[in-house]
Amino acid sequence: MPGTDSAGVAKQPARRGKNVRGLRTRQELLDAALSCFSEYGYARTRISDIVFRAGVSQGNFYRHFQSKNEIFLEALRPSLDELTASTGRGGVGDGVGLDTMIALTTSYLTSYTRNRKILRVMREAAATSSEDGFAELWLQQRGSYVERTARWLRRLHQQGRIEETDFDLLADVLGSAIEQTAYVHIGVPAEAPRPERIRELAVAVATVWHRSLPVVPEAAPEAAVSAGGVAMG
Repeated sequence: MPGTDSAGVAKQPARRGKNVRGLRTRQELLDAALSCFSEYGYARTRISDIVFRAGVSQGNFYRHFQSKNEIFLEALRPSLDELTASTGRGGVGDGVGLDTMIALTTSYLTSYTRNRKILRVMREAAATSSEDGFAELWLQQRGSYVERTARWLRRLHQQGRIEETDFDLLADVLGSAIEQTAYVHIGVPAEAPRPERIRELAVAVATVWHRSLPVVPEAAPEAAVSAGGVAMG
């Protein structure tokens, strides 16, 4: 599946407190923020919760971050980066099979599982919060994913493997399949899924992607073999 490119999605906060002690304090605040946001959600997390868990003063917080919004966006970034890396190309081209597609989808869902609480908070904050940045972050993160899928579909069409279609719409629908599956079956439940359940979800999603391709009839065998390319974008 195409990765979710988080680069440039949100403005990088200023790096204040660059000495060793300051960097350590900053990281302690980020770790505490990630824990608080994952446990309480965005709206219920207070700056006082973060500084209490980090064991620093509120004044120290404002030496490193301007607001709750800013620290949330930075605490979220490593999870988005990991999600992107989980579906990297790895040097593999379009000519890969369904098994590879399933493996890459499993990698994506496994990464989502490791970061499921904060990723759920991001999606819910984008839908409910009036703070600047959340909706834009989520839409750009999702848009990059969909764009990579559309590029892959057009490449297959240029190679004569699939028929002409609305590539942008098809990419959007396919992206929604994995996005909604991850949120509903991994992000929302109280407990993280076991590896065998992640595998089941990956097989289901990869099979939907595979069967949704408008394969050119005379190129059906070749196109079916290359369906895994969607996982690589």
